[in-house]
Amino acid sequence: MVATYLGCYLLFFGFFRTYHWLYPKYSVMGESMNPTFWEEEVVQVKAHHSPRRFDVVVLHPPNDPEALYLKRVVGLPGERLDYQDGQLFVNGKPVTDEFAEQTEDFVWEQVSTALIPEDHYFVLGDNRAVSMDSRSFGFVSEKQILGIIKEGNSK
Repeated sequence: MVATYLGCYLLFFGFFRTYHWLYPKYSVMGESMNPTFWEEEVVQVKAHHSPRRFDVVVLHPPNDPEALYLKRVVGLPGERLDYQDGQLFVNGKPVTDEFAEQTEDFVWEQVSTALIPEDHYFVLGDNRAVSMDSRSFGFVSEKQILGIIKEGNSK
């Protein structure tokens, strides 16, 4: 009887620990993802697949592997991006981006001379005016992405 309770406890505890290891929670620091996420808001990883365009991810930036950033994936492998007059262009074609009007114009050649490499992504903060993102630290490898964050949290 005691062995059964102990077995159930260990099974539950093991599942609980594994779940929180695979789907950790993070506290938002800074304003770079306003208005989607606010400072001190708690967010949780919901998935670990390859990011899709506009997924929000938690990552280690290439220039500071100890830091954790929350950013939106805008560019995918094999693409080039341009922002002109509040419009995102992916490989020369317009793509709707909710935060494009807040993005300073830039042409791809200001960022890179090549397309986004395989297994790498171009990320931006939603509060584009203050965000430290791929415009400053470059591409993010898939290995630097810890998970995809569930949107829809509110303060």
